[in-house]
Amino acid sequence: MSKIGRVRAWLLAIVTGLGLTASAEAKPALSSNLEIERSVIVKGSTRPVYVLVHFLAPELDVRSGERPPLNLSLVLDRSGSMEEQGKIEYLRQAAKLAVGRLGERDVVSVVEFDDRITLMWPASHAHDTARLQSEIDALTPRGSTNLAGGMERGIDEATGARERLHLSDGTLSRVVLLTDGLANTGVTDQGEIARMAQDARRRGVRVSTIGLGLDYNEDLLQSIAEGGGGKYYYVESPVQLARIFEEELKSAFATCARDVHISFHGGGAVKGAELIGFSNASGRDVSADWPDFYAGETRSVLLRLDVDAGRDGPLELGRFDVAWRDARSGATGTIDLPIRASVAEDMAASDRSLDKNVAVEASLAESERGLAADVALAAQGEAGKARAANASIIADLKARNAVLKDERITRKIEAMNVEQVQIAQAASAPAPDAMQNYAKASKQRLYQAKTGNRAGYVLQQGDKGLAVERLQQGLASAGVYKGPVTGVYDQATADAVKAYQKKNGVPADGTAGAETQARLGLY
Repeated sequence: MSKIGRVRAWLLAIVTGLGLTASAEAKPALSSNLEIERSVIVKGSTRPVYVLVHFLAPELDVRSGERPPLNLSLVLDRSGSMEEQGKIEYLRQAAKLAVGRLGERDVVSVVEFDDRITLMWPASHAHDTARLQSEIDALTPRGSTNLAGGMERGIDEATGARERLHLSDGTLSRVVLLTDGLANTGVTDQGEIARMAQDARRRGVRVSTIGLGLDYNEDLLQSIAEGGGGKYYYVESPVQLARIFEEELKSAFATCARDVHISFHGGGAVKGAELIGFSNASGRDVSADWPDFYAGETRSVLLRLDVDAGRDGPLELGRFDVAWRDARSGATGTIDLPIRASVAEDMAASDRSLDKNVAVEASLAESERGLAADVALAAQGEAGKARAANASIIADLKARNAVLKDERITRKIEAMNVEQVQIAQAASAPAPDAMQNYAKASKQRLYQAKTGNRAGYVLQQGDKGLAVERLQQGLASAGVYKGPVTGVYDQATADAVKAYQKKNGVPADGTAGAETQARLGLY
């Protein structure tokens, strides 16, 4: 059974255990389950204990008549740099597509910005979309980039619309900010801008960000999306914009759980805890807000515990709590997951209690933490130090996999080796933006991996989404794939991958790992 299949089975068992039926009406908007790396801890041990928590949002009917209405504010960069590579035309097409997807129950507003902030379309129900699309068609590039001012105006429109238009509590409010440049006018401090997004989230407005090209600040856009409870997208080519807008709307339409909050409350034996991948989420008790969940989505989070295993016997490590609001009914939901272990002096008993899946996920997460630091080093001009640090991570992964013998770690080692090559190539490339390009792509993969989505470095049968679409397009360009671009990694896609691998001297297993993707220009 696949990893996703195991997670779904575990969570179905929880739902069944709660006495819920399989009908759509009875399904909670979120289900959760956890695994502990070692249920038996060696007395006096100082090694961390990892806990892996899985989340699943059920598949729901998300037809437009049944989904919650959307209060959407588009914040569009029209600064002078948008003239390059025809970006402004692709922006116009993507924005018009987004507007065209809205129904009369939805609300839309459009803010356009350069060094000036202009409310192109005040928040109103999406009745006259043809006229709005005509307004969008008139956008032309000009000026510099007051990113914070544009975002703030979009947030204000989305916030004010709820009261002014008497929107229902179930209406989902979302700002989508697109930019290709740096915040160089108005408020430019990254921390202050991120706090604006955090405040918007507290007021019920989610903020997603789309970065286009090489000149924007990816750390800023990620921090906005994380603080604002939305998503971050890195768009290499403007031709991808329409598909990104479509994906963002699709997830918004399919939202089933919002105001998601996760927290861990440690027992007396826990001396410290950390939610890996979440900034400022460390201490004895830790918590974090999470982006909304959409139907069918799976995520995971890794908890690292420092435990004082000073005496034998049962050990209450604490509890993991999840709280959310159902996007359709407005009802609140909670899950309380106790975390228990026992302490013994028998190392063999501890080894027998090892949960291999958690150990593997912990290895992957820690390697990604290290890689994030090394990418930052490389971007600062320290490519040699970054590659040396990455070599240490690779050696550690190999040592761990000598025991765990897991394909996921093998694939991660492959990906780390590709990172090594790309850092060296970027450092020696004559193009001044080569390292910037590498850093943006790598940071996007790391951003996705923080929620347990590691499709950035390995794609295989059963996977779905934008990454698979890009893979199919790449295979078609290489002349080995003749099927439609569906975004579903099916047998025909696997056969095309295998054919490409045979032609290019890559082990032909039909799985698109980092090396295969890199040869296709997708990594």
